[in-house]
Amino acid sequence: MFKKTEQQNASAFFLVGPTASGKSSIAHYLAEEHACAVVSADSMNLYKGMDIGTAKPLKKERKIVTYFGIDLVDPSEKFSVARYLEAVKPAFKSSSIPIVCGGTGLYVKCLTQGFASVPPEDCALRSKLEDLSLDELQKKVNACCPRVFSELTVDDKQNPRRLIRVLEKVSAGRDFSKQTTWKENPKPLLVGLHVERKVLHQRIAARVERMYLEGLLDEAENLLKLNLSSTALQAIGYAEAFRVLQNKCTLDEAKERTIIRTRQLAKRQMTWFRNQLRVEWIDTAQYSTQHALAEAITQAWKKCGPTPVMI
Repeated sequence: MFKKTEQQNASAFFLVGPTASGKSSIAHYLAEEHACAVVSADSMNLYKGMDIGTAKPLKKERKIVTYFGIDLVDPSEKFSVARYLEAVKPAFKSSSIPIVCGGTGLYVKCLTQGFASVPPEDCALRSKLEDLSLDELQKKVNACCPRVFSELTVDDKQNPRRLIRVLEKVSAGRDFSKQTTWKENPKPLLVGLHVERKVLHQRIAARVERMYLEGLLDEAENLLKLNLSSTALQAIGYAEAFRVLQNKCTLDEAKERTIIRTRQLAKRQMTWFRNQLRVEWIDTAQYSTQHALAEAITQAWKKCGPTPVMI
């Protein structure tokens, strides 16, 4: 099933789901079992040195399974979807069909439906916008497109990267009422993990505790020595750890804020998957072992077949 025939073009088996749903560990298990690679579709896994807070696969795991889309740039660098697509392209040239695993909907949609056109980066505009304060960015977005600004979540309004993205689209003449960027390709059926809300919240809280036990503050302290990009500075878990190190909040306050932001992220991810993709959801509560869950995923993939990748 994972061996590519000579007639097959680039394709992959997709496993999506919200953060803390357990998709990364089961993808690793399946990749090891079937001797194939894993393509990370997580926009934070691409930053070097940001390991604990992003729940990145361990180095020992990466010695067993080949991973793509991980440790691509320093956290001080800018990154784009186009660069991501170029970086993971080699994964789809292998004789084995890889597993694409992640919760960044934009990356998944680009891989499965493609970009009709990726406008060249306006480096001058990006540089100018990155020099603005959060307050200035908020006022600028609200002034040029108040409807879009009003529809942003509280978290997005506090995220310079999200605000800059809106302004870049406005500058490029994008119509926010339509997804004009995507090719008119039919949505393929993907496989996703569903975790009951209460259980997911428990997992998120446990993950945050584990992050600090594993040394998140030490990792954050090393990152603060760098000239971090706005994305890295605002990353969930790291932004709160930075505040602890700067004596701007207590450890307990940082943990609570990280839990809240992670829950909000999980909710946004599920909204994206339900509205933008076709997903066959597997209820993880029905499977008591990793092996049983892996079998259920494999059977779902057999039914769907490998998904063509637009790369």
